[in-house]
Amino acid sequence: MKLLLLYRRRWWLIYLPVLLAVFALLAVTLWVWKPLPPARVVIGAGPGQSSYLALARAYAARLEHLGIAVDIVTHDRPQAPLERLAHGGAGLDVSFAQGLYAPQGGEVQALAVIGHEIVWLFAREGIHSLSQLKGQRIASAAPGSSSRLAAELLLRHVGIRPDEVSFTTDVGDAAISALSEGRVDAVVHVATGDSQTAATLARMDGVHMLGVERAGLLATREHRLRAVIMPQGSIELRSNLPAADLPTVVTLTHLLVRPDLHPALQRALLDVAGELHVMTGFLEGQGLYPSAVGSDFPVSPTAAWHFRGGRPWLETQLPYGTAQWAELVLYALLPMGLLGAALLFRAPRYIDWRVDAALQHFYGELKFLEEEILRAAPGEPAVLHPFVRRLDHLEQEVSTMELPDRYADRWYTLREHLQQTRERLHVPK
Repeated sequence: MKLLLLYRRRWWLIYLPVLLAVFALLAVTLWVWKPLPPARVVIGAGPGQSSYLALARAYAARLEHLGIAVDIVTHDRPQAPLERLAHGGAGLDVSFAQGLYAPQGGEVQALAVIGHEIVWLFAREGIHSLSQLKGQRIASAAPGSSSRLAAELLLRHVGIRPDEVSFTTDVGDAAISALSEGRVDAVVHVATGDSQTAATLARMDGVHMLGVERAGLLATREHRLRAVIMPQGSIELRSNLPAADLPTVVTLTHLLVRPDLHPALQRALLDVAGELHVMTGFLEGQGLYPSAVGSDFPVSPTAAWHFRGGRPWLETQLPYGTAQWAELVLYALLPMGLLGAALLFRAPRYIDWRVDAALQHFYGELKFLEEEILRAAPGEPAVLHPFVRRLDHLEQEVSTMELPDRYADRWYTLREHLQQTRERLHVPK
């Protein structure tokens, strides 16, 4: 392309492509990096009145205080939110699940272990150990539930096959009624320490709590369970419940997210977990939770970095929402803006380079011509005639060369050098 035409159309041929390239690079960066987290998060919880629904509401209240809108979706079964997350999310971002469900977790990741739930075991009078449950009727909720899974693990621990007992699907108040009326002989109930079902069963006449024999051995064989000691009188000191230290097992409670949830949202959830679960609970030590230690689910890389003390610098200095916008400006908009400004500032150098290249081409030809003239025999027109033709050709090319006005001085300087070379030949033009 002619230099003059390039110069006149520089806005369309140079500046506009540079701007489009910068905006395209910015768009790709924002698409891949996603600096701004979604403004809404969906939490999956269990059925109404469940402990997980109350927990989801507590998280929602604190997340909304940070400016994050929260939708809570309830499910008929406690494990249903985990199943949805394991199958790609299906509209869910966050949920809670016990470690007993870990084999069903798929690619779901844990942000933290936020507590534990006790495997409560109650039996009628006359049953004093797990081994006596063979041939008995046990209320342990529906198949696939945590209570049923725990019951099967406990029975297997003492050598009883699931087909050697009769399971019923009674749970909650139904399980209480079934045990009090003699329709079942034992109840296995996985719940937190403040479970109303467990509290009612512990105070029921003719019913007592069973310990788990060799609980430590069970925990070493089944990593989804942890052995603990329930201290004497820990349920109710006045009634001395339980009447002695009772070995039992617990399953960990996890805060779970889909793997592609925005890291900023994951950090916000971890902040809320630190506020809600730092206090001691039933059979929980001070500062034991939240933690990534012992998680039954794969730990999110964001959570692992968080528990090692890692955190974006801006989030330590600014509120959550402000920090996200500051990161966008500082790490995306500002660098791209500076890059675009630098390219636009340097774009005119492209035209300078094209002009320099064109002029250097003629200066190079002129230098070769002058060196050949010096080596030629002086005063012989026949010898100098080819040089004259080459000089005429150079002058014709230079005279037809179109340059922007800003380079006119350099064009005239080149013409003067050509004229000086002609005078050296002593041949009039």
